[in-house]
Amino acid sequence: MMRHNTGYNAARYQRFDGVILTIKKNHSSYQIMTVFTLQQGWFRVFLNTSRKHRNQGIGSLSALSIITFDAWERGGSLTLGEYECVVNTLISYLTVESYAYAQICIEMVLHLIPEKAADRNVYGLLCRYSKLVGEKNERILTVITGWQLVALAGFCPDIDTVHIYRKGITDTGRPVYYLSEEPEPALPAVMLPLSVQQLWKTILAYDWNAAQPLQISKRAISFLEELLYSYVQQCTEQPLRAVDFLYTMETQHNSRS
Repeated sequence: MMRHNTGYNAARYQRFDGVILTIKKNHSSYQIMTVFTLQQGWFRVFLNTSRKHRNQGIGSLSALSIITFDAWERGGSLTLGEYECVVNTLISYLTVESYAYAQICIEMVLHLIPEKAADRNVYGLLCRYSKLVGEKNERILTVITGWQLVALAGFCPDIDTVHIYRKGITDTGRPVYYLSEEPEPALPAVMLPLSVQQLWKTILAYDWNAAQPLQISKRAISFLEELLYSYVQQCTEQPLRAVDFLYTMETQHNSRS
């Protein structure tokens, strides 16, 4: 049971339920936690890591862990109070590749969803992802979650009418696509097979709690993965650094094979 720290004005405290996205060191005595909350979407919280304030909660703080916490405001900034964190123990056992996929998911959330934009559906999607990472195939889990995130962010194209074009290739060898509602004669068009089109629709509506298995071909999921990364960067105009890391790692691995 959490209790308020009586050293601060209790009226300034707020209670949140969230999923931790990132924790970064900011100072020898402070860290910054980015967390997606049910109440206010994602925002940053200061963590005081000095010896005096170190033991203020239950559970270690790590990415993709579920947390309930108090935060108090001072000067427009939030500082972590007491908390209870359900640690995602499986995250520490992920391979480098699997961990890269988890980071891709986190980056997509931060790019697609505006800061402090509360969304119960996005929160539920992240809670589900945090529970399944380490249990399901991280690649497929991330692709499905990514496309559902795109839809929740309001960017999902009309699959039946969208035009897809090949725009080039990155330095890491990743194909880049461009999606448009209108024809772009200057770009080489990509024909979308009916099977891929159907899988795309299935992914958008897929429920991980459903009993039915998802039939996926390697070629179809690879294309939808590449299309996802291109489209998220197209919509947000921000690079997905974890994607570049993943493809660089795969390129190095292939060169040694």
